Amino acid sequence: EALSEGVGAAADRCERLQRALLLLLTKRAHGAARLRWSQRALLDALTALRSMPAAQLPAAAAIASLSPLIGARSSPVRFGALALFERLQSAEAEAGAAAASEEGAEEEGDADEPLPLRFLFGGAAQTVAGRRAAADGEAMVALDRLEELMGDAADAEARMLAWSVALALLAHARPTAAARVSAGWKHSGLPGFLNETLLPLLPLARPPPGSGAASLAAPTSLGESDPPPGAAEVAVAVFAALLSRVPALARHWYTSELSRAAHAAVARYTELHVTPALLRREAEAISAAPSSGDDFVVKASIGARSVTATYSYEGTYMQIVLRLDRAHPLRAVEVECTQRAGVSDARWRKWQRTISTMLLAQNGSLRDALALFKENVDRVFEGVEECPICYAIVHGTTRQLPKLSCRTCHNKFHAACLYKWFSSSQKSSCPLCQTAWG
Repeated sequence: EALSEGVGAAADRCERLQRALLLLLTKRAHGAARLRWSQRALLDALTALRSMPAAQLPAAAAIASLSPLIGARSSPVRFGALALFERLQSAEAEAGAAAASEEGAEEEGDADEPLPLRFLFGGAAQTVAGRRAAADGEAMVALDRLEELMGDAADAEARMLAWSVALALLAHARPTAAARVSAGWKHSGLPGFLNETLLPLLPLARPPPGSGAASLAAPTSLGESDPPPGAAEVAVAVFAALLSRVPALARHWYTSELSRAAHAAVARYTELHVTPALLRREAEAISAAPSSGDDFVVKASIGARSVTATYSYEGTYMQIVLRLDRAHPLRAVEVECTQRAGVSDARWRKWQRTISTMLLAQNGSLRDALALFKENVDRVFEGVEECPICYAIVHGTTRQLPKLSCRTCHNKFHAACLYKWFSSSQKSSCPLCQTAWG
């Protein structure tokens, strides 16, 4: 009855549909051995959920059940779950943007989330509109299931779809949460996935389906394909998403974790089929970005594979050119100062080191890195001292200034840098004067 189009008013049907699908998905997730729903019923349920108004989507219960569905035996069910995830994520992004505009800023506690999953894996009756009441314990249960599918226990298709979901979630995470998750992936999860699952499926020796540049559309949009795409097509989409969303991690894998025998093939494939699309996206983002005024102008040249930023401040002028490798972002960006006035050699070398470090270590667009660099330079002219640990003024992840001051030498540090120093050195002393911190 709930799945019937002509039964009752639209609002009543949505309410019945919510209850029916919550029952179906919850029972299937927790009692699959006793309750065997047919593939057709699952596909009908997933299709019906996608057709519901955004405000009435049962986001928490549906998403919590999508993790096991992505690992279902049936490919149509897997991709149906993936398409539903894309629908729910779009609805959540719209709701989050509206909430941010109303509230002005996120609550401070949100910065501690391990992934932006609070609003996805909350209580059973939660809708998108009520996402903020999610329970962290239930979120972690669903996250564990997603991470299980991302591991080597799942088959190749399920593993790629799980990583598609994880990358989509990461794109909407707060910077601090995204940085923590990326750091965890760097050594424990991503290299194994790339080497064991993705690399063997990439068409390195032949053109990908459709030939030409790979699409940078979200891999989760593959769920809309009919019939479901093949393994090679999924691998192409996920690899492009990895290079677009976590370029620093992809670069680390390429330089440190990839076998030498595969280096040339991966670089050639990236150069021909991924980098052109990435450069177009970077150029479009730069063109669409709001103007920062005449004191900071950024332009991109796809043909020259370069981004030029011009900065001026009270008699100081410099022009920076970022030169991208043919296999960007697998190799580091070269930073060159083509013109400058009022900037000493020593100061420029320091700034060059700062922006090079930002581009090498951080995930994000070139425009974001340049904007962060501008903010750092602005603070220099305002008289703010840099953090002695990271040599930056505005922290790349937290966007905070150095505020924690040593009582002895009076140098100021970023809280995040100081915490990392304490953890890595196993000391609780000032990094410079070695006085006990307290």
